[in-house]
Amino acid sequence: MNQLKYFIGIISCMLLCKVSIAQQHDWENEQVIGINKEEGHAFYIPYGNAEQALTNYPEASPYYVSLNGTWKFNWVKHPDLAPSNFYNPDVDVSYWDNIKVPSNWEVEGYGIPNYTNSTYAFTNGFDVHPPLVMEDHYPKEYTKNDLPNPVGSYRREFDVPENWDGREVFIHFGGVQSAMYVWVNGQKVGYSEGSMTPAEFNVTKYLKPGKNTLAVKVFRWSDGSYLEGQDYWLLSGIYRDVFLFSVPKTHLWDYFLQADLSDDYKQATLHSKLEFRNFGSKGTYQLEALLVEKGASIDKAKKLYNLPVNKVSKKGLSVDMKTNVDGIKLWSAEEPNLYDVLFVLKAPSGNIAEVIRTNFGFRDIEIKDQQLFVNGKSIYFKGANRCETNPYGGRVMNKELMLKDIQLMKQMNMNTVRTSHYPNHPIWYELCDEYGLYVVAEANVESHGMARNPEDRLGNTISWQKAHVDRNVRSVERDKNHPSIIMWSMGNEAGSGQNFAAAYKAIKEIDQERPVHYEGDSENADVESGMYKTMGSLKRLGKSKDPKPFFLCEYAHAMGNGPGSVREYCKMFEKYPRLIGGCIWDWVDQGIVRSVPGNPSETYFAYGGDYGDRPTRWNFLMNGLTTSDRQVTSKMLHVKHVYQYIKIKPIDILQGKIEVENTYQFINLNKFNLSWELTCDGRAIQSGSIGQLDIKAGDKAEVAIPFTKPELSAGAEYFLNISFTLANDEKWAHKGYEMADEQFSVAYEKVPAEEMSLEGVGAISFNDKDDVVTINGKLFSVTFNKSVGVITDYTYGATELIKTKPEAIYGVKQESPVVYTDTITQEEVAGPQLNLYRAPTDNDLSNGRGLGVSWLKLQLDRQLPYVHSFNVEQISKQNVEVKTSVNYITPAGYSTKTETIYSVFANGVIKVKAVVTPDAENGLQILPRIGHILQMPKDFEMVEYFGAGPFESYSDRIEGAFIGHYKSTVTDMVEHYARPQEMGNRSEVRWFTVTNRDGVGLQFVADSTYINFSALHYTPVDLHRANYAYELSQRNETIITIDAAHHGLGSASCGPGALRPYYLETKPVEISYELRPFDVRMGEKENLGRLKIQ
Repeated sequence: MNQLKYFIGIISCMLLCKVSIAQQHDWENEQVIGINKEEGHAFYIPYGNAEQALTNYPEASPYYVSLNGTWKFNWVKHPDLAPSNFYNPDVDVSYWDNIKVPSNWEVEGYGIPNYTNSTYAFTNGFDVHPPLVMEDHYPKEYTKNDLPNPVGSYRREFDVPENWDGREVFIHFGGVQSAMYVWVNGQKVGYSEGSMTPAEFNVTKYLKPGKNTLAVKVFRWSDGSYLEGQDYWLLSGIYRDVFLFSVPKTHLWDYFLQADLSDDYKQATLHSKLEFRNFGSKGTYQLEALLVEKGASIDKAKKLYNLPVNKVSKKGLSVDMKTNVDGIKLWSAEEPNLYDVLFVLKAPSGNIAEVIRTNFGFRDIEIKDQQLFVNGKSIYFKGANRCETNPYGGRVMNKELMLKDIQLMKQMNMNTVRTSHYPNHPIWYELCDEYGLYVVAEANVESHGMARNPEDRLGNTISWQKAHVDRNVRSVERDKNHPSIIMWSMGNEAGSGQNFAAAYKAIKEIDQERPVHYEGDSENADVESGMYKTMGSLKRLGKSKDPKPFFLCEYAHAMGNGPGSVREYCKMFEKYPRLIGGCIWDWVDQGIVRSVPGNPSETYFAYGGDYGDRPTRWNFLMNGLTTSDRQVTSKMLHVKHVYQYIKIKPIDILQGKIEVENTYQFINLNKFNLSWELTCDGRAIQSGSIGQLDIKAGDKAEVAIPFTKPELSAGAEYFLNISFTLANDEKWAHKGYEMADEQFSVAYEKVPAEEMSLEGVGAISFNDKDDVVTINGKLFSVTFNKSVGVITDYTYGATELIKTKPEAIYGVKQESPVVYTDTITQEEVAGPQLNLYRAPTDNDLSNGRGLGVSWLKLQLDRQLPYVHSFNVEQISKQNVEVKTSVNYITPAGYSTKTETIYSVFANGVIKVKAVVTPDAENGLQILPRIGHILQMPKDFEMVEYFGAGPFESYSDRIEGAFIGHYKSTVTDMVEHYARPQEMGNRSEVRWFTVTNRDGVGLQFVADSTYINFSALHYTPVDLHRANYAYELSQRNETIITIDAAHHGLGSASCGPGALRPYYLETKPVEISYELRPFDVRMGEKENLGRLKIQ
């Protein structure tokens, strides 16, 4: 009886489960990942002949019809509101909107983009209930309340070419987010999830002569969205190409080409795994395989084999072939020797039935000795993570934009890209094959939104195994023939568990050669991986005896003004062979072009929250080395220098002896021209070209640079600049493009700087009355105010160089004897005064946990002066000295003591020497900067300097910025960060000038140590208060900062902060410089900058 009850209970449960499953939508059922969808296979286009195939241009094929273009479109907020029978050809949709395909419908104005980073936009924060996406308990501000699950219904008509009669016809959707149903002529064809790999359906039986009607219904959210939680805009729609292709009744459905290389790498055994399908034909077909060097014509083809194809059953036919190939050229990222392999399939009649083309490269991959080897050479990955992003199209990529990305990457000395975090557009892999990039090819698996529910992680939930495996298999199947793919990656931030073990096994059943990567579960991978490691942890990993190599899949978070210490990471990679390199996060800001609110004629790059999307992580997706529109930035140029392969070291610089090391793995340095120049205070005085050096990969050589000792100028500095440029045009850059450079100080004996003469300039005097001390010379006047303890005005001739309005000092007249009220901010006094503040960088803020938060809490942006002493003394007829002791206190109580001596000379030069003692007792251990801030009036726009440049630099991001003489404008000193922040700093500066167009202005000359400076039309507070560049109101004045020290940048927006050597600790610091009047009639700035005044 008990047994009967038990079985009745089991049967009841099964029936209830059946009912439950039957009631589930396909798009809320993790077990339904496709209906009637073809299995994954290599990506190809069938062509009509070999010449067409070699063009690699789909439109050249008679068996390809693009369905891109204008479709009819209906959009609703909720699935229940979607039209129910729109797929019926008799239903009139002429009144529907038009939409272009491919596109993301949010970018086209339907709904809004969401950006959340890790939180699912369709759940209540981390309160998740997979596979459901239609729950209704959300905070009132969530976008999900207004847009529960938008659905886009698409319709268009198409014709099938007459010459396709008797062939099988398939429809290909390159990418649809996130789930879709497909109908042809009113008949349901199938269903698909998995947004980043193709969905293909055999539509032959649904077609009719003449016009055919295609209908697609797309859901914004589905159970598949739980595996698509990537750190990116959440966008929807048909965003990749849609096309029809036709194949003969016997057809080469799939192929996988691999090569075993001989020990001398001159011959190969080509393995061909071929999969044929039979759709109802009889007779014997012939398959001819041809090998053609990329760019060669068909008459240069080499026949690989000729294979009779018969006995192909309805289940298909698998064939494994081995072919010996001699005289091969190897593929690597440095020398991407590429071939076309053509499969020419001939029908029993002898006519060509189809030709399929694929890229192929001869290369092998091996893991041994804790390293990864390509063609026998240990590879060090110098890479970046790249998200597919188009500022004008969202996820929609075009070839021109992809070309821009790969050209820039190659120019920046990168050899690796990680397709974070999903399979990219197929063209991207072809470009990587052709241009030479190693690819870490990632599957479309990220369930980061489950992070707070590790016990429920989808990677270890058996009901989700099918989806995990399918997404990985489809990624591998589509792209397995690309030589550029060096590792498969099973996903990103999706936990660990049995589903990744199953995915790993499935990948290895297809491809045994390539290693498998997955940062979240290194046990089920061939390499160990990690993100954002500290130097200490990297050192431990480098020393580890684990046989697996270690790959730093994300590091140097490049959000905003950063990253710092890329050099230190790369030194670790170079020191420990087990560390095989890494990929910076990330390549490009992911902004979308949007009209400026209230000013539709202007645009900006939008980030999270700008569309009213909630929840959001704001600008956390603006992490690129390059901007959304792919502009070259200072941080890119820094990385380019650190990543360069030609290492140049000093042997005896005075004798012109250097060591040149070729750290490329495959190419000779005869691909580059070496040139040099000797500079005096930043200006070239000698130069020459040595040309091409014969230094093989891995070798080094001593090289003599034939400069001669010049006649030394008093007080001058000399530098030797070395440059390697391309000797010939490359696909990614023209001849003459610089790929490596280095700079060395040439330490000639010092010729003492000449003294600045005071002869003929007359005497100076001062007037001390009430709060004001005025010092007058023959051509100048300088004013100090005792209330603030600093220079307030400076006039040279008839030109006001520093000008402070009285109200900036005295404010509103009041009874209190305290005349400097806390309503007056520091930037309103024009003269040099203490500045500890920088507009917090994204790294400083570090998601609300960083140093910048404590700086803001202590109100370092509001340093208010309290003068303890002010003394003025006539030292000589040509020298007056002002000594001040000022305590700067913020409204929050943070105190900084300054002791300053101003030595004013009769020629208008002011030597400024200040000892700054920050408060070290209140817990603040690190300051953003220690220096001065001042402002010059309108029209002082021209900037020149002798220091590190020409681009922005900081203490931990200075590599590649060479000491030189540079010119700019104040306007052009701006660096375009998505969120305004600290910017424009120049390091190791000897002198700089800011002048008007008449050549009159101020020259600032470093005294005993170099200074940092910036010159902008914004104060640090201006920058901090703005969330967007369009919110900045450009001041007429020029705001100048002069720093003795500046805290490093680090990468704390996601990762470690600045390293200890770049800390700016709360210790006493001396800042000293000369403030000099300048007139172009005085002579060359560099000559004046060398002069010293007693």
